[in-house]
Amino acid sequence: MDGYQFLASLFQSLTSLAWPIALVLSVWLFREKLNTLLPFLRMKYKDLDVSFRLDKAEEEAASLPPAVQGPTELAPTPEEEGRFEQLAAVSPRAAIQEIRRELEYAIWNLAISRGVVNSTHPSLLTAVRSLRNKGIISPQASALLDDLRAIGNRAAHGGDDAIFTKEEADRYRALARRAIKEVAAEAGS
Repeated sequence: MDGYQFLASLFQSLTSLAWPIALVLSVWLFREKLNTLLPFLRMKYKDLDVSFRLDKAEEEAASLPPAVQGPTELAPTPEEEGRFEQLAAVSPRAAIQEIRRELEYAIWNLAISRGVVNSTHPSLLTAVRSLRNKGIISPQASALLDDLRAIGNRAAHGGDDAIFTKEEADRYRALARRAIKEVAAEAGS
C-alpha cells in the first residue's frame, strides 16, 4: 500500500464516520433543549407506542410538597373505584377522560371561587393560567396540570393513534388525584 492508497482509505474511513459523529455532537450540543422537548416526544412503531408525558408529570408531582388533606376531602367510594377499574379494563382512554372531567371540575371550582375567571366553564388552560398568574397555585402544580391536560386532550382527541394501556390510565388517575388534592388544599386556604 503506497501513501496515496493509505490517505484514500483514511479519508474514506473518516467520511463513513461523519454522520455518527455529527449526530453525537448535535445531541451533546443541544442536550439542554432536548431535555425540555423530551416530554413532548411520542414515538410509535407498529404496536409499540412510547410517550414521556406521564413520566414528566410524575416527576413534577414528586416535586410538589406533600398534599395537605382538607377537612371536606372524601375518599372515592368502592362503587366509584370499581367503575373506574371496569372502564379502564374496557377503554383506558374513556377512563382517562372520566378522571380528567373530575380534575377540570376541581380547577373550575377553585378558579370561580377565587374570582380569577368570569365564565362558569372556562377552558382548563385558561383556568390554570389564571390561577398561576394570581399566585394561587405554584409553578410546579401548574406544570403538572398542564401535563395532565395534554394527556387528557390526547385521550379525547387523539384518534386511532392515541393508544393507552390500563397501567397508563392508573398512573393518570394517581397523578390527577394528587393534583385534585393540591387544588382542594388551595381552595381551603
